Amino acid sequence: MKHDTRLKHAMKFLPTGMGVALLLCAATGLSWAADANDTPTLSLDEVRVEAKRPATISPKVLSRDQVMQPGMSDNLLDNLTQIPGIQLRRTAVSGNENGKLRMRGFDESRLRILKNGVPIQRDGSYGNGPVDWSTLNPNSIETVQVYKGAVPAKYGNTLGGVVDITTRSPEEGLETEIRGLYGSENTHEEALTHMGRNQYGSWFLSGGHYETDGFLRNNDTDRNHGEIDLSVNLPLGLTVGGGVCWSKYETGMPVYNRPDSPYYDGGEPDSDERELGGPGISVRLKDKQKAWGDDSFAEDENTRITAWIQKEFQKGHLRLNYLTWSQDKEETYVAADDPSKVIYKRETDAEPDNWSLQAEGEVALGDHTLEAGGETRSQGWGDQTVTAIDTSYFNGSINHSDLAFVKNGFKGQPDIMTYHALYLQDTWQLSDVWTLEAGLRQEWYKADAIDADAFGFEKNVATTDLSESNLDPRAALSFRPWKGGELSTRVGIVHRYPTSPEYFWWFVNRNESAFPNTSLTPEESRQVELALSQKFAEVLDVELRGYHYAIDDYITSTSIPYKGSMHYNIEEVTIQGAELSLRAPLPFNLSAWGNLTWQEGDKKGDPSDPENRLEGQVPDFPETMVNVGLDYRLDDRVSARLTLNHVDKREHIDAKTQEVIKLEAYTVVGASASALVFKNSFSAWRLMASVDNIFDEDYEEETGYPMPDTTYTVGVSATF
Repeated sequence: MKHDTRLKHAMKFLPTGMGVALLLCAATGLSWAADANDTPTLSLDEVRVEAKRPATISPKVLSRDQVMQPGMSDNLLDNLTQIPGIQLRRTAVSGNENGKLRMRGFDESRLRILKNGVPIQRDGSYGNGPVDWSTLNPNSIETVQVYKGAVPAKYGNTLGGVVDITTRSPEEGLETEIRGLYGSENTHEEALTHMGRNQYGSWFLSGGHYETDGFLRNNDTDRNHGEIDLSVNLPLGLTVGGGVCWSKYETGMPVYNRPDSPYYDGGEPDSDERELGGPGISVRLKDKQKAWGDDSFAEDENTRITAWIQKEFQKGHLRLNYLTWSQDKEETYVAADDPSKVIYKRETDAEPDNWSLQAEGEVALGDHTLEAGGETRSQGWGDQTVTAIDTSYFNGSINHSDLAFVKNGFKGQPDIMTYHALYLQDTWQLSDVWTLEAGLRQEWYKADAIDADAFGFEKNVATTDLSESNLDPRAALSFRPWKGGELSTRVGIVHRYPTSPEYFWWFVNRNESAFPNTSLTPEESRQVELALSQKFAEVLDVELRGYHYAIDDYITSTSIPYKGSMHYNIEEVTIQGAELSLRAPLPFNLSAWGNLTWQEGDKKGDPSDPENRLEGQVPDFPETMVNVGLDYRLDDRVSARLTLNHVDKREHIDAKTQEVIKLEAYTVVGASASALVFKNSFSAWRLMASVDNIFDEDYEEETGYPMPDTTYTVGVSATF
């Protein structure tokens, strides 16, 4: 059935895809004309898929050494905190943690997360979040590049920036790597990677197992993952490829563990409950029950399938990418007073073969680099089936007609939301010291009316839909007036459209008198950024960035008792700040680095905060963040890093109590090291170790969920 669904999606996409391809053929036709007098050549080498980066913007880069440093986390998030402007809001450091990365105050739904240049954000339905970071296996990653601010038109409708993850590129021959880790909370990981390349193409295979007891009560994780990527070299400069990324894991749902619970365990950290799925049921359980008990868990299976084809020309290229993804989830809730009794169980087809397609072309003509492309995607949510329910553990709210989904589940509605875009961009090298970039991006967004039987509510909901189109300009100017120095400015307009969960909850609750949310408008952000960078020979690198965002109709949400989630627009949100980065080489193979982020977020016209309890401030927004580090590197034999991460205090309004909650500032120190202990013509063996939160800081990234005390991880890897 799912294969038939994918075929239908592909046929549905065909007219749009042909239009995009025709546009790109016109652009690359310039390349053919420019190359008409050149002698054609035939190349059988694989083309590395990396878009040329405009000279007017430069990324922060995490190397493979940094990505592969061991830790309790099974994903990239810990490493990203070393970049200025990055903030995490996790309830746990491992397992099913979604939607927890923030860049300059913007969450993942306002960022662009790419893998080899292809967007991998999902729909985020049923509380799953835009990105499941545990599906991004560090063993397969070469580098991570982070772009912030008003990025070029080709990157799309991102407010905060871009995280572009590049996978490993096999070299000629064969390479096999094994890796094993063990650490605190009985955390262990085993991984195997094999890759190679010959004249016909390349292949990459990776698989592994990750397991941890977790830090919070009932928050263990058991995960298996695998990835296959293949490419084939064809005549006429063509390369085709595809891959599958798969993960399946079981994660315990944190149990409410505070002294007012009759099932309180003083030997475990005090924390709130955490549902690893949705819609939420915790407020539907009887008050004395205090949510669910130990051995409640969620199972997730995620699959991403990619296919691509690329044509290389002497002065450019043409590329087409296809991506489809699916997610199946099963949640099991057991009674706190009797863990053998299942009180609620449901199965969810959270991402029903959603898909996207991107096309892009690039050609160099004299001092100009022209880029053109397009994107189309279709998203929606699948069905949710309740397979078991013990109504004696629930309060009377589940008998209300508006909450019929608690007992009956959802029918779902795939293909409810479509997005299309075309862009054209020119990077013009005006002179040796001036570079100008100009781009336009045209976008079309459509969210259909929701069928009455798609969401399980029995109330009448008036038919409506949401349709929007916008033309967004971007521009940048870079000036290099002296050796090692660069001044640049970037400006742009970006529109951000409602996600499927935002649109869904607005649609079904928009006429509720409990909250004024009768309309939902896409966000419009006007962005300005100034940057100065200077390299002082081999002594010091300095970068200073200042930025300002003015966002109209900012989309946010709040929770209304017995009504669910209410999504609405804040009239105006302003975010501004500055980032200072320094790096200096030191004697004895040492180097020091640090960065400081100052930021301010203000809001005006927030219907959920008419008393201005947050004094106009954007919630969960630290004013300052600091990272400091000391690195040691001796060739490829020994490397070590000592880091300090400081996050200022934050405030927000609690969704349950509507009170202002204050989170204290925290400072966390960590260290990691790697050493080559044996190497010959056949293999190389490396030892690794890390310690996080060395000084045992008590802190929370998200209110209600303490982070671990001091933890350690040790490991070994071998390459053959």
